[in-house]
Amino acid sequence: MSKSHDLSAFLASYGPSFARTAYLLTGDADKARELATASLVASCRRWSAIRYHRPADAVLRELYGRFLGATGAPWPVPEGHLLAGLAPRTRAAVVVTFHDGLSLPHAAQVTGLWIGALDDELRRARTQLRATHPTLFENPADLTKAPANPPEDHADPPEDPADPAGGRQGDRSRNGATSASPWTLAPAPEPASPWTLAPAPEPASPWTLGPAPELAAPAAGLHDAAPGDPALRAALLGLAAGMPRAGLAELAETVLRRVTARRRVRASVWTFASLGLVAAMVAATAAGLSALAARMDEATDRSPFTPGTRAPAQEIRDPLPAALPDPVRFAYPGYCRDADADARDPQPCGQWVLTTRSGAEWRLPDARAGYDPATGEYMPLALSQDGHRLLYQNPQGRYLVHDLPTGVVKRIDATAGDGEAHISSSPDGRYFALSFGDADDSAVLDFRTGTTRTVRGADVEILAVHDDGTRVVAERRDTTAVPGHASVSMLRLDGAGARTKGFRIDPALIEHGAALAPDGRSLALVTADDRLVTMDARTGRVTGPRPRLDVDDLEVIRVERWLSRDKVLVRLWDEEDVHLVQVDVRTGESADLGDSATEWIDYSDPLGALEK
Repeated sequence: MSKSHDLSAFLASYGPSFARTAYLLTGDADKARELATASLVASCRRWSAIRYHRPADAVLRELYGRFLGATGAPWPVPEGHLLAGLAPRTRAAVVVTFHDGLSLPHAAQVTGLWIGALDDELRRARTQLRATHPTLFENPADLTKAPANPPEDHADPPEDPADPAGGRQGDRSRNGATSASPWTLAPAPEPASPWTLAPAPEPASPWTLGPAPELAAPAAGLHDAAPGDPALRAALLGLAAGMPRAGLAELAETVLRRVTARRRVRASVWTFASLGLVAAMVAATAAGLSALAARMDEATDRSPFTPGTRAPAQEIRDPLPAALPDPVRFAYPGYCRDADADARDPQPCGQWVLTTRSGAEWRLPDARAGYDPATGEYMPLALSQDGHRLLYQNPQGRYLVHDLPTGVVKRIDATAGDGEAHISSSPDGRYFALSFGDADDSAVLDFRTGTTRTVRGADVEILAVHDDGTRVVAERRDTTAVPGHASVSMLRLDGAGARTKGFRIDPALIEHGAALAPDGRSLALVTADDRLVTMDARTGRVTGPRPRLDVDDLEVIRVERWLSRDKVLVRLWDEEDVHLVQVDVRTGESADLGDSATEWIDYSDPLGALEK
């Protein structure tokens, strides 16, 4: 994979500028770092889904969403701040256009505000700022002066080479130069006026944009134009540059650590080990120091273990047998204490571990495993819903489907694209679909026949597969015809069961994946504001309630599967524990799934057969 799409490089280059945007919004350095860190962690947890599709925009959507969605007025701007006295929406409109340098359509996309509302807020901001800071509008011609220096009461480390201007790398491109950064993708051409755009057809639902003709490809090399009132922009850049730099250098490291953190060794294992050590110490006290040492070694080496718990690093599972009739409930990557462990060629301690329904655990030796922090990739593994088949990538880079009860292995005839693999399977495990980042084509293996079918298109991802082989296909395209959107996704059914021409949807709808109901028509998706919606995959019509999923500080990871005709399983987390929640699509009611897998799975652990 190209290093240009490396997560650590993105965080190092962009982390400080996101913090400065948050600083202008909040007026407080600590709150700004907190807001920027939370937004980066939430966005970069989905790095494989966003890195090829404007990841900076994804972070900005998260940042502005958290700022505008906060309740209880948690962002009071201190007295003397340039934007003091402006309402949060007005403040956001000023920062996104003047500091971030986005055009109105682009700003509408990342803030979630309608273009007209943004225009009204900017007009309101100009009125208030002219009254409080009239010099910003008297002589805006001279903008060549450098921004103000940081306050002298803070340490002034060497200038951040990845962010020398105190703003995004894309700021220079917005003033005329073309940036080579992969995150400053050229947006669609700016229309002469946002009000001259032809209105889109009235959608059937708030999340579907209706059928549309073929979208024209955007012109390359164009960027958002610099906003008007340049003196105001210069003042905001100077204010942002004055943000105390304490903590900015550690921002990328903090986010990367939280994104890649894995709880390899479960608390119960160490609890048992600790009890063993305590017992050994009590028994050894009377026997002398030599006996104490011997007992401690014994307690460490032979700590009790219960099925389903994560083993310490020194305990290595037996390799997978030739035939395994016991269904697999979930899988997790083993843990090696060696910091240089290679996820692409793991040692036995770091290979995938399969946990079966009976509690037995087996090591999968012929597979890459775990999260690769050097590339931002998570090594692919997927389990069928019955727990009898799995898809993985072997050390030679080939994608294989393994039938566990028989030991039969079949290969998907597909070449890996540049990016992390996206895998989906039919509920019965007959079909496995494989998509790669922004690759043009995807592939589907029919395990019964051993044949691979290629799904053609531009930037294609197969979201779900039905038991009859019908596929839900998303094809992402840039657009200039939909106000407030830089791109849309075309959704269609493709296969023997049904074929449709497709319809347009917001790309944010598929960022958390999708699940197809047993009827082959109802599609479960999550909106940008974390609401579960049920959509007819043939028409795009949304039906039923739209319950919020981000309650109790939980964040959505992905839509897992349909449990029945009326219930959908969704995976959420609270930055420490993972929750499997079943949602009734008729009533909107939700409840935790009564399955012990909930206690053990981590953020990206594949889920197989649930308890009966």
